[in-house]
Amino acid sequence: MAPETLPGNRSVFLTRSADKSQRKLDKPLRERIRDSLLVIAENPESRGERLTSPLTGVFSHHINYKGKEFRIAYQIAEDSECVVILLIGPHENFYRKLKQLLMAS
Repeated sequence: MAPETLPGNRSVFLTRSADKSQRKLDKPLRERIRDSLLVIAENPESRGERLTSPLTGVFSHHINYKGKEFRIAYQIAEDSECVVILLIGPHENFYRKLKQLLMAS
């Protein structure tokens, strides 16, 4: 997916994994995720939880939807102009999948 530039914000880029995982979710949740991406783009350093080793450099944004926890994992590009969304999905096994994704790349 091409980067999407939002007015006054950083560009947001969804990796193939993130795009594929969010497409599997229902439409109201995808809309909540889009709203969250707008919030993340405004100030990514303060909108997510900074993760620790072995996921250093990755942030996790939390969403509650219908009593379930969902996560958006992202990194801030070195030039600070782009936020790269790595993975979107339910909390269950999320960090295990994220580790596997990062080890494969």
